[in-house]
Amino acid sequence: MFDTFIGGTDTTANLISFIVYYLAHYPDVKRKVVEEIDRVFQDDKTRPITEKDLNQFKYIDAVIKEVDRVFPVSNMLQRYGTAPDEIAGYKWPSGTMFQVNAISIHKSKDYWEDPETFNPDRWMVEVPGESNGGENTTS
Repeated sequence: MFDTFIGGTDTTANLISFIVYYLAHYPDVKRKVVEEIDRVFQDDKTRPITEKDLNQFKYIDAVIKEVDRVFPVSNMLQRYGTAPDEIAGYKWPSGTMFQVNAISIHKSKDYWEDPETFNPDRWMVEVPGESNGGENTTS
């Protein structure tokens, strides 16, 4: 139980730390975040945040997604095949555990334009059929 609690707080703290780091190092991004907060809260910055407010934070959501792309909370994803399958020309039995290297995908030029650059605007592109968009849907 203790390990689960520490693991959960550690990943949250790391994500928040990286968000603060990027806001400090990218003044234009910080300015857009502050402008969005000002637009949503207008003249009442002391009121509690609501679910409606959260849904209006499109740019803040893009910043969080971009930070998570650059520094994913989990760098390896594990999935089990539920049925026999053929992937990349190989036959895999049911129950095979696959490990996906998220960092390699997040840094790949095959999936991202200029992957080494921190750019929250890449998430502001509307994708047909999606409500909050993104330049791709790999992460």
